[in-house]
Amino acid sequence: MIITNTIIMPYVEIDKGYKVYYIEKGKGRNLVFIHGFLGSSWLFEAQLDYFSSNFHTIAIDHLGHGKSDKPESESYELTDLTNFLDATLSKIIGDEKIILVGHSMGGMISLLYTSNPNLAKRLDGLILMSTAPKLNNPGLVQYIKDLKSGEMSLKDRETIETVFVGLCFQRKARKEQTNLIKEFADLTLQNEEYVGLRTMESIVNNYNVEDKLSSINIPTLILTGDKDIFILPDESKLMNQKIPNSKLVILTPKIGHMIQYEATEDYHKAIEDFLGEI
Repeated sequence: MIITNTIIMPYVEIDKGYKVYYIEKGKGRNLVFIHGFLGSSWLFEAQLDYFSSNFHTIAIDHLGHGKSDKPESESYELTDLTNFLDATLSKIIGDEKIILVGHSMGGMISLLYTSNPNLAKRLDGLILMSTAPKLNNPGLVQYIKDLKSGEMSLKDRETIETVFVGLCFQRKARKEQTNLIKEFADLTLQNEEYVGLRTMESIVNNYNVEDKLSSINIPTLILTGDKDIFILPDESKLMNQKIPNSKLVILTPKIGHMIQYEATEDYHKAIEDFLGEI
């Protein structure tokens, strides 16, 4: 039994004996948060707490991330992470319906999930945060090339604190939320470099769902920051044009990639309004 005011933090075992970590809180309809590149469920702890009074909130560490197993034998293709996500959900809640909330790479996995007819039947709603149907950021492609060549490393603190944090957070957040930024960098550095490189290669080389957007037929909320330099707001505008039953909210002013931290109140309100309509 889930005690409403307690966050439960267990593991489930999926195919190949892999252990996947997740956190959950509350009861009611299932509201599932999935993180992006080099992230973990930690990024949504505040949301699990905030929405748990009305929902069964769940946040999952993708395989290879956070406290989940990190097998070096896996390719970490986004399609594989999508299937691992569904296997994890099946262990946690069986075949119950969910509202899926995906941030950045997690939004890409959410779009792959939604584009798979066998998986999409689980969905009551979709919330896409700071994401895209295809990677169209030349600067990010160069970042990947520098990582692959060894010019930069995901295990190097200076790279994470300057390049990666700079991509994720606008200057105001970096200046005002120093404790958050330090913890964000510390947790990012705990990732294995092979996981980061393989997931990014999958995004750059193999991910593209642009031609599937028009077939998404569930209520969809699209959220972006007006000054996101990691995944540009134009990507959210494109998705809004192509996904039939979608609503776009652009968070302002000067809001970057990590919208749940940089525009928390407006972010929560946009989600609450959406959840009240579906």
